[in-house]
Amino acid sequence: MHDVQPSEECVPTEGRRERKLREAKAATQRAGLELCLEHGYGAVTVEMIADRAGISPRTFYNYFSSREAALLGDGKPRPDEAMIATFIERDDVSDVEAFAVMMAEAWAKSEPDKALFRLRRRVIDSAPELAAVNIGRIAEARADYAAIVGRRLAARYPDLTDAERDLEGTLTVAIAMGAIQAVAREWMRGDDDQTGPLTALVHDLFPRVRRLTQAAPAS
Repeated sequence: MHDVQPSEECVPTEGRRERKLREAKAATQRAGLELCLEHGYGAVTVEMIADRAGISPRTFYNYFSSREAALLGDGKPRPDEAMIATFIERDDVSDVEAFAVMMAEAWAKSEPDKALFRLRRRVIDSAPELAAVNIGRIAEARADYAAIVGRRLAARYPDLTDAERDLEGTLTVAIAMGAIQAVAREWMRGDDDQTGPLTALVHDLFPRVRRLTQAAPAS
């Protein structure tokens, strides 16, 4: 099995207008999360978030559809069609590893804010209602991811039945996302200089995954 090298093609290009919008949305999310830690999730309103962020409620709704959407952030990262095409065509690594690398690239392209991730994790851990909404979003995203994996499986293993493809797609996503969650915890704990790019972290993790999923040598 060949080593997986982080792709250089996933570096996002962003104009001034897009950057300002991203920064304004991040500031609004941060305001809402800080308010939740100060007052509790149930006490925080859209008006409070808008006031803390220095925007109008109307502008808030231009950014987010609801209070929950602001607190949880944009939807789970989704790879673009170019990433999906590369994922489907890869033949140098396992289905799980190819999927994990693709998702790490999609995550990196979304330019995750480490401080914001930490704040959000604290709020979710303290607010069961918000945690339930987040679980629902994760379930929807994983169903979408399994469908993407299904496209690779259909191309590579045409003899699989629909049921077998659905099962293997679900398993691929579950295993890969478990690995990515381990990487995310390491990424959130360290400084940027210590952890490095997300794709490199996934690349470094997979020798461990291979060892853990292979049979132990006979003694």
